[in-house]
Amino acid sequence: MVVERAESIKFITILFKIDSWTILPVPAAASKKLPSRGQVMVEGTFNGVDFKTPLEPDGKLSHWCKVDARLLKAAGVSAGSHVTVVVTPVRNWPEPDVPTDWQKALATNPQAAALWQRITPMARWEWIRWARATSK
Repeated sequence: MVVERAESIKFITILFKIDSWTILPVPAAASKKLPSRGQVMVEGTFNGVDFKTPLEPDGKLSHWCKVDARLLKAAGVSAGSHVTVVVTPVRNWPEPDVPTDWQKALATNPQAAALWQRITPMARWEWIRWARATSK
C-alpha cells in the first residue's frame, strides 16, 4: 500500500501581537497550497523548532495560528520577528486539549459526552476553536 505524503510548504512571515496572543500569519501564496480553506492540521518547523498545530482560516482566504510561549522561547523569537516556517498538512488529527470546564460539563452529561465521543477529533478542535473565539 502506498501512502501519499503531502508536500511541505515553506514560507517566511512576521509574527505580530493581538492582545496577549502572538500570531503567525500564513502568507496567501503558502495558504493556497494547503488542502483546505478551513482548519488544517500541520506539522513542521518554526525557525528550526519542531511543532504541530492547526492553522485556522483568517476570513481573508488565508490562515493563521497562535504561537505558544514555549515555542517562542525555543525559537528565540517574539512579535515583530521574521520566522521561517516549513509545514506539511497532516491527515490524522490528534485529540485536542479539552478545557477543564468542558471536561466537567461532559462528565455530568452522559448524552453530551456520548455525542462528543462520536464526532471526529477535527470536529472537536473546531468546537473548541469556535467557543474560544466567541468568549472573552
